[in-house]
Amino acid sequence: MTTSKTKKSVQLSVGGIILISVIALCVSMFAIERIDSGQTGIIVNLAGSERGVDDAKVETGWVFYNRFTKQLFEYPAFAQIVDYEPFDIQDKKGTIFKTDPTIEYYIERENAKVVFLRYRKTTFELEQSVILTEVKNAYKDIAGLYETDSLINNRPAFEKEVETLLKERLSQRGFTFSNIQSSVKPNDVLQAAIDAKNTAVQNALKVENEKKAAIAEAEKVVAAAKGKADANRILQESITPELIQLKAVEKWDGKLPLSTSGNTLPFLELKK
Repeated sequence: MTTSKTKKSVQLSVGGIILISVIALCVSMFAIERIDSGQTGIIVNLAGSERGVDDAKVETGWVFYNRFTKQLFEYPAFAQIVDYEPFDIQDKKGTIFKTDPTIEYYIERENAKVVFLRYRKTTFELEQSVILTEVKNAYKDIAGLYETDSLINNRPAFEKEVETLLKERLSQRGFTFSNIQSSVKPNDVLQAAIDAKNTAVQNALKVENEKKAAIAEAEKVVAAAKGKADANRILQESITPELIQLKAVEKWDGKLPLSTSGNTLPFLELKK
């Protein structure tokens, strides 16, 4: 009797273990996940007749899938900002410039499946491979159309051309490109030459301004001296014997000077 009960207990225990194992296997096989509104979910078939033909399906909201036969990828449906490391580009003459781009892009829901089927990469992998390659190529292709001086003096126009080309090329690959910000700078050697040239131009302007100031000051002194000379000339030309006689009369107070040497009286001779 005891042996029979023991066998039943063992059977129940084994059955319970098997049941638990089956439940655990089912739980591990299937997954329930929620795809956020800002994401686009791609369910991919890893096996079966659809694999390689139409093995990706766009999903949103709650999704239920078999972990062993399907895989879930998520692409953000909102703008992604990527700040790339600086890299070198060359103009038409081979002069090296350095650019430091930051781009903004996103993957529209209707393009998510196309992007996945074409590349089968995560967002980060796409940013560091496909998108980065297009960014570098756009900069290099446009830079190759510019002369050195033209690129230095027209950097905003250059970056606008890069943006237009990059928008066109990324759209062909399923990406929506919205914005790019970058700084294009000459290499250290060229920048030093530009700085030296600017310094020389500034020094020349300074010397020229000082020269003009000195000439203006000299002209001022000459003008002052000429004015004074003209005034003296005019004054000298206006002095006549009659004027001197008149001035003497105007200054005489009507008193005769006293003299101890005689009775001779001074007089003023007035010409008629």
